[in-house]
Amino acid sequence: MYYLWKCLFTLAAIQTAFMLTDCSGDMESGTHGVLVSTDWLQDHLSDPDLVLLHSGSAKLFDSLHIPGARLIIPGDFTVNDSTRRNELPHPDSIAELLRSVGVDNDSRIVLYYESSRLLSRTARVFVTLDHVGLGERTFVLNGGFPAWQEEEREITDAPPDFSQGNLVLTDLKKLVIGAAELDQRRWSDETVVIDVRRDEEYYGSPETGEDTAEGGHIEGAYFLPFQDLLVDDTSHLFRPDPELRELFRNVGMNPKKRTVVYCGSGIRASVSYLAARHLGYPALLYDGSYEEWKELDMPLTGPVTIPNKND
Repeated sequence: MYYLWKCLFTLAAIQTAFMLTDCSGDMESGTHGVLVSTDWLQDHLSDPDLVLLHSGSAKLFDSLHIPGARLIIPGDFTVNDSTRRNELPHPDSIAELLRSVGVDNDSRIVLYYESSRLLSRTARVFVTLDHVGLGERTFVLNGGFPAWQEEEREITDAPPDFSQGNLVLTDLKKLVIGAAELDQRRWSDETVVIDVRRDEEYYGSPETGEDTAEGGHIEGAYFLPFQDLLVDDTSHLFRPDPELRELFRNVGMNPKKRTVVYCGSGIRASVSYLAARHLGYPALLYDGSYEEWKELDMPLTGPVTIPNKND
């Protein structure tokens, strides 16, 4: 009887340990993903090297935020020029933004979005930090502030106490691919291209009567809307890791292949980039995305009938 009890106890412990690895962000193991859980954050809020960044607005932050958090405005981490929206800022600008919220050379950064509406913008902040070499020590709270509030964890209106950081950026990471390179690589057996936009954007609007067809997608791209990575279309919470892996497999993604994600202008695709990085898939972002590809008159697949998902 004792032997049976011991075996059952050991099995239960193994199962528990396995479940806790999904979206838990076990930073000490060296095998963690990008997404961390509310439990993990609760346990590590007092870590001296942890910098918690509230991605949102001053209006909400000044009245409600997680204790110790510092405010960042996600729009500050992209720039617009005369031809493109939502481009990466110069590394010097990124470094200055991060130093202003107390990021040091040895800091571990945790981002959280104040609402589901800002999930994609916060994912874009992660892309920006990954680009400047901070991706291995930058993490995102799965569920963001909504999940923290739903679990009735501590919130505060107290301003954070911190000093100017000493961060110095040294290495840039290639994570953005240009149109010409994508055109060369999109049919390669080592590359899979994923369109993360909505159904009607990917398939286009077929001609009906006097209406002209619009939309379409990059020729050769598979389709996985970024909303499918979430528990439901309006959710702030990512699906469990096994479900994400299954979704990735269904569109040909493979940890041994390079995945290129794109959307309209590079924001929504950041969510898919974040999920891919979380699971260890090598990923690139086509930052110009559909807007640039169309302007350059690159190969597109025209509008087709949207398939019936119930078939």
